Amino acid sequence: MESLITFISFGFFLIMFLWVGALAAKFSENTDSDYLLANRAFGKYFIALSAGATANSGYVMTGIVGFGYSKGISALLFLLAFFLGELIFWNFFADKINKISLEQGSQTVPELVGATVQKPQGKKLVTSIVALISIVFVGVYTAAQFYASAKILNAFFGINLKIGAVISAVLILAYCVKGGLRASVWTDVVQAIVVIFVSFGVLIVSTIAAGSIPEIATKLYSIDPELTNIFSGFTWWTLIAYMSGFAFAGMGFGLSQPQYLVRLMAGRNPNEVRQAKWIYLFFGYSTSIVMLLFGVICRILIPEINDPEQALPLYAVQNFHPFFIGVVLAGVFSIIASTADSQILVCSSALAKDISPALYRRMSAKYGLKYHQFMTLLFGIIAVSATNFITSTIFSLIIFSTAGLAGSISPAMFITILKIRTNYVALSGTILVGLVSSIIWRFLEYNQLINEALPAFLIALLFHEIFMRIRKEEISV
Repeated sequence: MESLITFISFGFFLIMFLWVGALAAKFSENTDSDYLLANRAFGKYFIALSAGATANSGYVMTGIVGFGYSKGISALLFLLAFFLGELIFWNFFADKINKISLEQGSQTVPELVGATVQKPQGKKLVTSIVALISIVFVGVYTAAQFYASAKILNAFFGINLKIGAVISAVLILAYCVKGGLRASVWTDVVQAIVVIFVSFGVLIVSTIAAGSIPEIATKLYSIDPELTNIFSGFTWWTLIAYMSGFAFAGMGFGLSQPQYLVRLMAGRNPNEVRQAKWIYLFFGYSTSIVMLLFGVICRILIPEINDPEQALPLYAVQNFHPFFIGVVLAGVFSIIASTADSQILVCSSALAKDISPALYRRMSAKYGLKYHQFMTLLFGIIAVSATNFITSTIFSLIIFSTAGLAGSISPAMFITILKIRTNYVALSGTILVGLVSSIIWRFLEYNQLINEALPAFLIALLFHEIFMRIRKEEISV
């Protein structure tokens, strides 16, 4: 009976999400421009909440909770560093991305970077490289979202992980295949509201259960003194390296995540994007901090957990009425779905349009928007299939994906936004050098000291500068 109540409660929110997605699809105009960018119709609130929900991803309800559970208060340093990086991005780059995409008529992120060069073959090369990297790394990120959802369904209902991933994929694909970006953004906004309610609600309830703030601190100290030490495990030098690395990762996140960038590109104008800054930052970091603190408190309330990333569902099942368990489940699914649908759409657009523009023109002429919709469905199937090969934590998968994109695409985006003199050879080389540097840095485990986004970004820009200086005969752009 209790499981039935939980399922009905959860089902209500699922129906609401699907209804919003279906409503958005009714307003769609069945054109590429509408499917990919919703005709650039979004104002600051839609931009901010959709970007925030997309950026938060499954790591907020799973990964960041587990990180707080394992690390204690020192985990806040990660959020602080990332916040500083994102603040830099929003102050200097966000509105310019909208402005440039409007000027160029770019509908995808690979197109936006590729438009930096004018030579047709060079444009095609750069666009294809960015598209391929996006498909691989965002694909890993998407698989992590489905895996996060599967973990949650397993914790709540005991559903097999593989089946849970498939259920999540079916529910998300049900609206994003048909409605495109418009359906994704509209559902993001509704899901963001649910996430705010759930995240603050569980923190309030868990804090009351754990006692006053001094009592919580005392209990954490008795478990492990390092849980209450904000600088646990750091020297001054390693702290500076850690903060610098993740600050660059935060800036690089904004410059490199296609599912995030298309929200900025879909804004009505640069001014609307500029005004979205504080709404985005407040939503994104208030919910992240709240869930991290919930993870820390769970160290007291649920002292023995095999998988800390399942702390939220375990706590809800043990302490909430079945109806509110369904509400919590809806909040978790919301934050996962709001990222996964966005990632599926940007990867399917890269797969359909950017990898082979000639094939895209032929297929679009023959099948119209159905070709885009088919590629969206195809990529969703590929991403959910990839969950069978996941052996790492959701947190580490997302950090790996974020850093890989930040090291490769963000230097190229930096050059694009600042309109630095370049050519297709230099720009392609910059992307690949950044990617290889990021992978090598992580392989050598230097990322334990400083996140690979920083060295990869700097090495890639250094390569570009050296290449452009020593090139005797200028290559046509």
